[in-house]
Amino acid sequence: MPGWTRPVIAYLAAVVTGGLATTILSTQIVLQYLVNAGAAMPLDARLDATLTDLTGFAPTLILLTAIGYLIAFPVARLISRQLGALRTFGYVLAGFVTIMVMIYAIEVFYQTILASTITPIGSGRDLWGLLIIGLGGATGGWVFALLAKPAS
Repeated sequence: MPGWTRPVIAYLAAVVTGGLATTILSTQIVLQYLVNAGAAMPLDARLDATLTDLTGFAPTLILLTAIGYLIAFPVARLISRQLGALRTFGYVLAGFVTIMVMIYAIEVFYQTILASTITPIGSGRDLWGLLIIGLGGATGGWVFALLAKPAS
């Protein structure tokens, strides 16, 4: 197997994992906001909303995650080489930061380009929601670190 295949497969797996995990977490956060406002949220409603977001929201989020990881993972690689350690942590942090920056960039786009005051990704409306969806990106970073690790 050529030397470039391992990181490419790891990247693709990370993008899909990070995008799907972020989508699922985002959906559950928004549903919890509704529960906190007094709405009933049975399991079948949660599953239906999750499946709807996986087919409707996830493809866009996966594309944005792919772009973010293309920037974040090489930076993580450079930094981890300089530090000589913390490789896995670097990729996990890069995945986490990718989601934070992506949410911020979407907010800026909506405010400046569209002159809108809405929050396009409701789960990122507050700090806790933002941190939780960042875990989806971190999961993708962990998958990349695990799969791209050179064979010893």
